[in-house]
Amino acid sequence: MKPSVMYANSQGFLLHWAISSDLAEVDAVCLELRKFFTGLGLKEGFFGPELLAREFLNNAVLHGNLGQAEKQVTITIRVGRRWIRIRITDEGSGFNWRELRNRQPEETSTQFRGLPIGSIYADRIKYNRQGNEVTIQLDRKGKAERNQASLAGP
Repeated sequence: MKPSVMYANSQGFLLHWAISSDLAEVDAVCLELRKFFTGLGLKEGFFGPELLAREFLNNAVLHGNLGQAEKQVTITIRVGRRWIRIRITDEGSGFNWRELRNRQPEETSTQFRGLPIGSIYADRIKYNRQGNEVTIQLDRKGKAERNQASLAGP
């Protein structure tokens, strides 16, 4: 699934999709993101951005839009020289992210994973007041990769 908008300029790249609330469309977008990031030379470094996009798109489809196919989810990816910014918006009523930001999921739970995954891979996560839009920013090198490199030592 090609993005509906894609452009490049001296500042970086922009990709944009508007998809229905369908997990197959989430898969298609994530496949395109993997191809795009690999084309940028990120090779292994696409894991964090793709994981974040998939997790937050799944949340938008399943929890934000309640799987209602007529509702849309938008995703905009901006890539600069040193950073990647992912913005995802759904048509749902939002959620109280302030209450959930410190909640840890139970080990076998399939819920409440987005925020902990975000804290591992993203440098910054920002929600709108309503809680139906998230903006995720990460360094192109990747937070998890930087943390792993610092643990390995010199």
